[in-house]
Amino acid sequence: MKLNFVKVNPTENMTIFILDPLPRSIYPEVANKLMNYNNLHAEQVGFIERPNLPGSCSRLHMMGGEFCGNASRAFAAVMVQKGYSSFELKEGKHIVPIESSAVEQILYSEVKQITNNTFEVKVKIPLHKSINPIEINYNGVDYSGLLVEFDGISHVVISAGNDLPGEGLLLKLVKELSPLPYSALGIMFYNEEEDFMTPLVYVKSTGSLIWERGCGTGTAALGVVLSSKFRSSIDKKVKQPGGNIDVLTTVKNGLIEDIYLKGNVSIVAEGEVYI
Repeated sequence: MKLNFVKVNPTENMTIFILDPLPRSIYPEVANKLMNYNNLHAEQVGFIERPNLPGSCSRLHMMGGEFCGNASRAFAAVMVQKGYSSFELKEGKHIVPIESSAVEQILYSEVKQITNNTFEVKVKIPLHKSINPIEINYNGVDYSGLLVEFDGISHVVISAGNDLPGEGLLLKLVKELSPLPYSALGIMFYNEEEDFMTPLVYVKSTGSLIWERGCGTGTAALGVVLSSKFRSSIDKKVKQPGGNIDVLTTVKNGLIEDIYLKGNVSIVAEGEVYI
């Protein structure tokens, strides 16, 4: 099978977009092959579909039906570079309305083109559904954190130093949280002293377990945790292995009303791939 693709770098959360229409039933199989080291090699794959909602320019469906903040930012950048639609231009930024899997509303991105293949992209994402304390014992050690649930993806934010407990902790969480209706589950190990976050993400349908270089929804989850802790709006650069992602929240009367993610995106390759 030969497919047209674009490979994008949102904070080194390397993402492949497939431009050709395919049946959703084979998305996980195609994604696993593309992510492999002997193919295009990436952390995740999204598939471009026709939009469903009036006013949307296009739809992004992630490999496991999950929602991904970084992929949404990258997708908006691709829409601008490819000129797939004419967008409102406001203060030098393209306003890009897109759809995403696991989200039933239009997501609006502000895309500022820096060079032909680099962009600064800010996207407003749907609010979290809940935030709850969670405890888990792994290898005789008790870990406590906060579980932040979004549509299609959930993250546990855990305080951690430089010695991370490893993938087994997430696999145990996957089993314990199996009744939750998530498509993807992550652990965000947050080193408060160094102000550094290390993301580990599991996608259910593909079975992939990846130490991501940068995680958008994980950054949003940390933003929710910090805003809830301090009961105030935040505008914070979250350092991760692949660089920084900004999270911005608006808090009124103790409640989070808006969540934004912002960061740079670069389009690194495009062409045809064989699987």
